[in-house]
Amino acid sequence: MNKTQRLVELLLTLNTRNKFTLKDLSERFGVSKRTVLRDINELSALGIPLYAELGVHGGYRILKERTLPPIHILEQEAVALFSASQSLKYYRALPMESDWRSALAKFYHILPEDIKERIDRLQQRVLFWVPAQSFESPYLSTLLEGALEQKVLHISYESEHSITEREIQLVGLYSMNGKWYCPAYDFLNNDYRLFRADRFTHVSDSPDQSRKRNHDKLLISDWFSKDQEREESQEKYDLRVRLTQRGVLLCRDDAWIGSGLTIFEDGTGYINRQIPLGYLTWAANYFAGLKADAIVEEPQELRTLILKNLRETIAIYDEGEQ
Repeated sequence: MNKTQRLVELLLTLNTRNKFTLKDLSERFGVSKRTVLRDINELSALGIPLYAELGVHGGYRILKERTLPPIHILEQEAVALFSASQSLKYYRALPMESDWRSALAKFYHILPEDIKERIDRLQQRVLFWVPAQSFESPYLSTLLEGALEQKVLHISYESEHSITEREIQLVGLYSMNGKWYCPAYDFLNNDYRLFRADRFTHVSDSPDQSRKRNHDKLLISDWFSKDQEREESQEKYDLRVRLTQRGVLLCRDDAWIGSGLTIFEDGTGYINRQIPLGYLTWAANYFAGLKADAIVEEPQELRTLILKNLRETIAIYDEGEQ
């Protein structure tokens, strides 16, 4: 076994053992203790986090932050990895952000110049745009750790109405339009709720982990089907909306609204679908903003909410004119 092969094998061995001695490694690789010590020093110089313990029961240990063994990557694979990383570029907050930036920087540093140039050109020509967000999500890494370890978390959460303290157990995290969302079991309401990561004002491990629920079989990808089930179980209303050409252009950009949209030959359109009770408040704000480009015909409950919103707005501006 040549030196390069031995160093790779040594690195693989170090990552699978908590403690080892020079004698152990000498016997394992069939070389002298001096050669093993020289190999260890060389790996340490490359950044492998090792430390020695002196004494009869001493030896070498590898720190928790282990270095993974080298792998062979094709040129196309390297370019693809950097292309994928572009999708994270405009997120204001990311879990483990420093780690993935550090990993990419190390990876980029060792690439041949021609591949670097190709990656640079790619980053100049391909962009995954995410709307810029002004708010912070300081507990994102803590939330991710809580989701991975399935811990019960004690939180303070700022909703539209107040700041409340409660305990939750996260299903996971997902991002959409630059925001991070946290589906979780809410022990305060004994039901699943959806939280926004930027609205947590405090997150810590709960001192009582005995309440932990078995979420092993409920994956983050399952959350959306579960959310669909909750939507289907709600009371529903028939939604009928007439749209101008401009209204069609605005409504077809919304995935939920667009699924019930019919466009006529003259460019106008009509929305014909069902709407769950829990969507009425959102729909009232949405269609009120479209003004005369969206005329809600039914349900009457939605028309009433829109009228209430408009009257409250008019009252505010009337007061300002007096």
